Amino acid sequence: MNINILEKMNKVPGGLIIIPLLVAILINTFAPQVLSIGGPTTALFKVGSSAMMGIFLLICGTSINIRQAGLPLYKGAVLLFLKCLAGALAVWAAGTLFGPSGFLGISTLALIACLTSSNSSLYIALCSNYGDASDAGAISVFCIKDGPFVTMMVLGVSGLANIPFAALLSMLIPLLIGMLWGNLDERFKQLCAAAQPLVIIIMSFAIGANSSINTVFTAGLSGILLGIISALTGIVFYFIYNLFLKKKSALGAAQIGRAHV
Repeated sequence: MNINILEKMNKVPGGLIIIPLLVAILINTFAPQVLSIGGPTTALFKVGSSAMMGIFLLICGTSINIRQAGLPLYKGAVLLFLKCLAGALAVWAAGTLFGPSGFLGISTLALIACLTSSNSSLYIALCSNYGDASDAGAISVFCIKDGPFVTMMVLGVSGLANIPFAALLSMLIPLLIGMLWGNLDERFKQLCAAAQPLVIIIMSFAIGANSSINTVFTAGLSGILLGIISALTGIVFYFIYNLFLKKKSALGAAQIGRAHV
């Protein structure tokens, strides 16, 4: 019997990401012990998002033509700039209007941290359906915002030279290996293209396995409002980001306006 699960998932917009993500969230909410038994199960489905992201970066690298490597770097730089701009505007608006205490239970610090941080794993997962190799390659620059660097920079804290080069290098290495190997070996490039859906499914599941429905309720009204503000920021910056590109892309807006998951 063949029920074509993969084909049915592909019929749902972003199904390879959304379906395993939701399944994992439900499991982690109602039966979290299932994914915490240790061994290969936990390593793959609970804490495997970083490993899967590394594999996916390698896969994306194989599809990047070395002669066109400038585009991923350009996209990454633009995204990083807009992320900093979003945080700077938040500092100015919230600080001027409400002061450090913020509004409706949302402190100015929380707002800035929300708008200047994000999850590279989820961004990479979205690349499979809504982006291309150049979008995935942009993470080599854009990953700087995963840590506190951008948040601290926007807040005006000293130590701007403390750029997390180790995090930057960790994103670049699998991408560069894939780029080099894919440009030298066409069959390896084809192999990676075939493996991409499986990697996306496992990575999305691992991301969802670290989330819970309970988070929505514990965050309360202020948490929900913070999420709405983050989403609205993404809509605004979607139009700004696409001004810098010849071909429109929704990925940048999704990353600029999304809080850390």
